[in-house]
Amino acid sequence: MSSALNTLRELAQQDVDQATRALGHARQACQQAQQQLEMLLNYQDEYRKRLNQGMSGGIAAASWYNYQQFILTLEQAIEQHRAHLTQCHSRLEHATHSWQQKQQRLSAFSALHERAEVQRQIVLNKQDQKRMDEYAQRASQRREKS
Repeated sequence: MSSALNTLRELAQQDVDQATRALGHARQACQQAQQQLEMLLNYQDEYRKRLNQGMSGGIAAASWYNYQQFILTLEQAIEQHRAHLTQCHSRLEHATHSWQQKQQRLSAFSALHERAEVQRQIVLNKQDQKRMDEYAQRASQRREKS
């Protein structure tokens, strides 16, 4: 019984380890996606400022058109990246839930293993006590015979 529980506990620990790695990767992916989105937003801000500065000093129509087209392209990239970030958060939430479930499973197997270990120790203690009682009884009987 104890061997089977050990095996189940070890397998559950492997599952937790794997889920921990997956959770770490998901967190890292979310952080990277967030940083990339912030970079795009900062770049868009800087580009808009340059456009405004150019317009206040006078800008050719072709340059203005190019700025506008580039800003539209940036906005599309930002929206795509926001969608990607939403997916990352969803994956992170799933990985967190999976890790929690696997951790609970490991805790359950660990608790069962500990209970089995306590029971085994109780049995061993009772056996030791029985041997000691038998030894004491035999020693007492030998003294009575002599």
